[in-house]
Amino acid sequence: TGTKTAPSTAQITWNQYFELRAKRRTYDRVFSIPTTLAALGTAGSYVANVTIDPTETIVGLDPLMAYGFCIVASGFGGFLLGPVMGTTAWRLTHPAISRSMEQRDEEFYRHIVKNRADASFNSIRNPVPDYYGEKIRSLKDYRKWLRKQREHQRKANF
Repeated sequence: TGTKTAPSTAQITWNQYFELRAKRRTYDRVFSIPTTLAALGTAGSYVANVTIDPTETIVGLDPLMAYGFCIVASGFGGFLLGPVMGTTAWRLTHPAISRSMEQRDEEFYRHIVKNRADASFNSIRNPVPDYYGEKIRSLKDYRKWLRKQREHQRKANF
């Protein structure tokens, strides 16, 4: 009697889910550009202001090589930060459907895990097709993905 139920969020259809998923991935990709550039700029400006002694080594490397590796690693870290920032921005700009998307994501990934082919049968001649379902962009692609998974399983058991 004293229990409260959470308000139900409007369930989105699978077609809407795939469209919104594509938009969210676009946010992730777009945000990778400024985060990469910001990380490269920050690391580059730091290295530009450091006094380099050419007689000393850094981790056994020439200082310019070591700083160069650090700049590249910083840029890569910025690139990896892009999807995190993109997903956060997407959630902030789409708060009404954010929870529904999370529910659909969980359901979609349960379907993927349940229906994907066994990776232990993976070989060079018979690789597992799209193990994580990243190329699925519609219901038609999902059905195609299911057929490929079944075909892989059939080839592996033959």
